[in-house]
Amino acid sequence: MSRYENMRKVVYLAAGAMAALNCVPHAFPAVIRKSYESPDAKAPEELTTHVRRIARAMHVRNPDRIEVFISRGFSSVSGGCALWPNGAVIGVPRTFLFRNRSDVERSGLRLQNEDIDWNSDIGQKLAHLLVPSAQEMNFRIAHELAHVELLDPLVKVPLASTALVASYHLALVALRFLPRLANTGFPLMFGAGLFVYLQLSSALGRWMEFRADRRAALCKKSYTEGGIDFMRKSIELESVLQPSTQISISQLISSLSHHPDHQERLDKLEKLLFITNWDFN
Repeated sequence: MSRYENMRKVVYLAAGAMAALNCVPHAFPAVIRKSYESPDAKAPEELTTHVRRIARAMHVRNPDRIEVFISRGFSSVSGGCALWPNGAVIGVPRTFLFRNRSDVERSGLRLQNEDIDWNSDIGQKLAHLLVPSAQEMNFRIAHELAHVELLDPLVKVPLASTALVASYHLALVALRFLPRLANTGFPLMFGAGLFVYLQLSSALGRWMEFRADRRAALCKKSYTEGGIDFMRKSIELESVLQPSTQISISQLISSLSHHPDHQERLDKLEKLLFITNWDFN
């Protein structure tokens, strides 16, 4: 028992280190930007102005402290806090720069390291799906702004540290009742605590995504419609790419970042479209 009690300092130091490491990217959002920014695309000034305009309409505080960049891949990303000195960052996908099919074809996109035949069936579908509408872009911007406004990047910062400390103390309590299982009981209880943390983290991540979708959709009816169009396109894009990649993009995103899949998000947005009174818009 004593050897596990002596681990207290190590556990607390590890918990503090985890909290600090999780907090650093949001205290210094330039770290997030450096990690996700596309090396060959720059956000035009009018895009930054547009993002800040939406932020003001959503009553996000200190919108001028929000910087915008073009991220790698098809996903958006956000981090930081507009209330902090270093502000917040929002990364939008390179597809935000596409205005027509020609932009897509000139983008240099490749599929499994091979050039895409834009006249093929898959090429024509991709060219259509990768050009976002203004409504889609507004919804995705508002979604990331909702994360910033609701401090979502910071909510999960203490979660891992708290779970580590809670798991440790839970294991100690278990040992008092099951001293004969000192060699196996402590690791098992510690592992059980970490398992609970993973489940809570996943549930929290999904809840925050649904909440951000709802916050963005309630800005305007056109944003809800843009969100629905985006989810439908994402599902169709997945069906186009899955035979080539042999993996579900939606499932991959969900497993890696605790995002709900696109169909779940679509269902909730469609319900929201029909139950909301839009007279205030």
